[in-house]
Amino acid sequence: MDLTALDVGAPEAFVEGLAPGFKTAGSVQAACDGLASGLYRACVSGPSQERSLVLSRVYLSLPFASLDSGGQEFARGKFGLSPAPGDRFLALMGTQGDDAAWNDRATSSGHRAIPLNRQTVTTVPMLARCFQQIGFDLDIVIGTGGGIHLEGVSRAFGLFHVENAPGSPFIPAQDDFVRPRGVRSVVGCGTMLPDGAVSVWIGFSRHPIRQQAALPLIPMMPGFWHAVQPLYRRRAIFAG
Repeated sequence: MDLTALDVGAPEAFVEGLAPGFKTAGSVQAACDGLASGLYRACVSGPSQERSLVLSRVYLSLPFASLDSGGQEFARGKFGLSPAPGDRFLALMGTQGDDAAWNDRATSSGHRAIPLNRQTVTTVPMLARCFQQIGFDLDIVIGTGGGIHLEGVSRAFGLFHVENAPGSPFIPAQDDFVRPRGVRSVVGCGTMLPDGAVSVWIGFSRHPIRQQAALPLIPMMPGFWHAVQPLYRRRAIFAG
């Protein structure tokens, strides 16, 4: 797929092609890794078919009690927290990138489990912008929307898009990631699951991507979660 000139329906067809593997993955984590790595390999640009993505990541919001032990330890140590079982975190579930350290969620230095509360969602620039543009209901995401019950299958929202990543206040790590890695644009899409959990894919591209070109990405995550729902319903979240 060419992220600079996506055909309508291409992301959905791509996910559909991977769906048999998702259904037999054994865990949500394995399926998310499959999506992250699949997109990393498949997204190319130009006649030379140069790989577009510097880094490809999939996240899922989970209560603290549902994180794996490594994620719980990370949350306590990184953020100095003593979370309650129901406190929500945005967990890194799948990752693939140019560096070997980016291909294992356990080696993430800052994003393995991000606390989801009003302070972090509104003060972490990329997270705040992502949630705003995609259109997630913050009260539902952080579990404060009492009495709210969502029904049906996962549904699409909007597009997270930063066309000019260098110098953008919404993309952190400018000096040690964006500029040295040649990141030009950042795109993402997401969905909200029937129980109020949210999942997003974020891709960091070395090629500039216009917003109009990236719009076909919007339905991709609902298609992914349609295939992964059986694993999620069984709470087969983490591998092993």
